[in-house]
Amino acid sequence: MAVSEKQNLLKHTDWANLPKNIIDSIIEKSVPPLSQFIRFGSVCKAWHAAITENRSLRSKILKRCHHQVPFLMITKSQEKRGLYNIIEKKLHGVELSVPYRRRCCGSSYGWIATVDWTLAIKLINPFTGGIIDLPSVDIPVVNKFTKEDEHEFHVKKVILSDDPYVNPDNFMVLALFGASSSIAIIRPGEKTWTYTSNLETIAKDDAIFHKGKFYAVDFRLGIKSVQVTNMNGSLVSAFDEKIIIPPEEEGDNAFKYIVESSDGELLIVQRFISTYGPYRWTTNFKVLKLRQHANHVARLVEVRNIGDDALFLGDNCSMSVAASRFPECRPNSIYFTDDTILYTLEGSIDMGIFSLETGCFQPFDDMDPSHSDMPPPFFILPTLVENRVTHPCQY
Repeated sequence: MAVSEKQNLLKHTDWANLPKNIIDSIIEKSVPPLSQFIRFGSVCKAWHAAITENRSLRSKILKRCHHQVPFLMITKSQEKRGLYNIIEKKLHGVELSVPYRRRCCGSSYGWIATVDWTLAIKLINPFTGGIIDLPSVDIPVVNKFTKEDEHEFHVKKVILSDDPYVNPDNFMVLALFGASSSIAIIRPGEKTWTYTSNLETIAKDDAIFHKGKFYAVDFRLGIKSVQVTNMNGSLVSAFDEKIIIPPEEEGDNAFKYIVESSDGELLIVQRFISTYGPYRWTTNFKVLKLRQHANHVARLVEVRNIGDDALFLGDNCSMSVAASRFPECRPNSIYFTDDTILYTLEGSIDMGIFSLETGCFQPFDDMDPSHSDMPPPFFILPTLVENRVTHPCQY
């Protein structure tokens, strides 16, 4: 076919009324990045409906989106947040309604977690308007807060085991809370949290859901697994807890993250911090790989190269992507945000990119330092679901 004939065919094709199976096939064969799906859905109503109304296809897209480079959610005004693309180095035009002064204590699968003065946790999907209300975690000092926002720091982090839109009846929520960052877990249909051992004394820094279990790392490099089971078929959760790595005798000045690599291995990342008065900044990162073998004691081994992986750390659920799938994403690097609970007059300045190869830091480009009294930006994965979704799981 001549070039002119092809151009004429493309010009006169009724793209909005392509057969549904052809549209679905186009979506199935689409590749990352996530922005490609967003652009696809904005072509016309028929193409938008193909993404939002086909539950099976939407589930496949959502699962694919879980392995994208996240956006950075930043403040645009007192009522709105924006999305900054750290790869394309530009601010997207969307505006999202997110509680202005409220700290984000977790970001998983496009859902962010906040906590109110009763220590009730709310999951919010700013892309869809979806809300999941969770009960309060049980902390004795709940009625002893002396500052307006003090309650926000009693829940360190909230992690989801799966996307509630993909698996609405079988996801779990884990909260690290209290002075020792104790572990509480809840599932759909439950009215109260279930708590792990009351003997928790070493503060946990981070947690992740990995191959059917939650794993948590404490500030002394101890690692434990928590597998959720049922008691006599009821909704009340029970736990099978195991110490994977005993904690060291003493801690250090490094914050710990736990993240699954793109090839399914667990990594522990140490983020070394220096402080001066109210100021805090990151000075170095170290990556350790968890080695587990049958009938052998688990151990942590330092790795100086994580290959094609790029890690994303902060108040979000720690995650990794294969950098080669995304142009301009840097392999063997750590993207990090300022997840301190202290906000300085200069705003969120302790964030950027760290190269494991060179040991050098680079700040994110063109970040607006305004709204310095706001909780810092955090990584988030956009959700491709039609707006005004009412989620079926309400607690």
